[in-house]
Amino acid sequence: MIAILKPSVILFILLTAAVPVFSNDVFFPTRPGAVQLTANLNAGGRVEGYNRQVVTDVRTSGSDMTVIYTVQILDRNRRPVRNSGEREYSVNISDGVLIYRLDNMMDAFFASREMNYTMTAGNFLVPSNMAPGSRLEDTWMNMSVRVPIIGTVTAQSAMTDIVCTGIEMVTVPAGTFEAYRVTQLTTTTTTGWGRSPIVNNGVSWYVRGIGVVKSVNYDSRGRVESSTELHELIR
Repeated sequence: MIAILKPSVILFILLTAAVPVFSNDVFFPTRPGAVQLTANLNAGGRVEGYNRQVVTDVRTSGSDMTVIYTVQILDRNRRPVRNSGEREYSVNISDGVLIYRLDNMMDAFFASREMNYTMTAGNFLVPSNMAPGSRLEDTWMNMSVRVPIIGTVTAQSAMTDIVCTGIEMVTVPAGTFEAYRVTQLTTTTTTGWGRSPIVNNGVSWYVRGIGVVKSVNYDSRGRVESSTELHELIR
C-alpha cells in the first residue's frame, strides 16, 4: 500500500533529509564513501521508512565543490520501496554556501512510489558559517501530483523564518552530538487535499561533520506530525 502523506510533511522530510554526511568543519559532504541512514517517523514515533544516502564522488573547481551522491528510499524493514534502486544526484558549494536543489530529493521520493508529478522549486541554502542568530534564506516548492484514489493534488509551499536559535546536545540512535538548532515555518496551500492553507513549524538539529541528525515537524496546534532521526553513520 502506498503511504499517503500531506504535502507539508513531504516538504519537511525532503528539506531535513537534504543534507547528507558532512565534513568535519562545514555543513557539506566531502568524503567519498560517507553513508547515512535516516529514519522517517510518523506522529506516534513509529518508523515508516528510511532514506539511505551515499557520497560517491567529490569534484573541486577552485573554491567551489560538487558532491555526487546516491539516494535510496527504503521501507520500515530497510528493503527498497517497490524494488527501487539508487538514484544519483549532486549538490554544490559556492562561496561557503551549500546549494541544494529541492527537486533532487523529490525525484527520489516519487520515483520510489511510481507516482507521476511535475514540480518547480527554489534552492535550499545552508551557509558553512551558520551560527546562533543566523537567518537562512526562504525557499519554496510548487508541485502537482497524481495520487492513487484521490486524484490530482497541487501544492504551493513556502518555507520561511529559518533561524539558527542555538547550540545544544542531541541524542539519536547514531550517537550524541553538539548540534545547531534551526527552526522554520512552512505554509502550504493545496487543491484536492482538504483544508488549506496548512501551517507547520519545524525544528532541525545540524551537526558539523554530519548534517541533520534529528528533525521534528509540528502542526499549527503544536502536535508532532512527523520526525526524522539519524540511525546509522559511516564517515
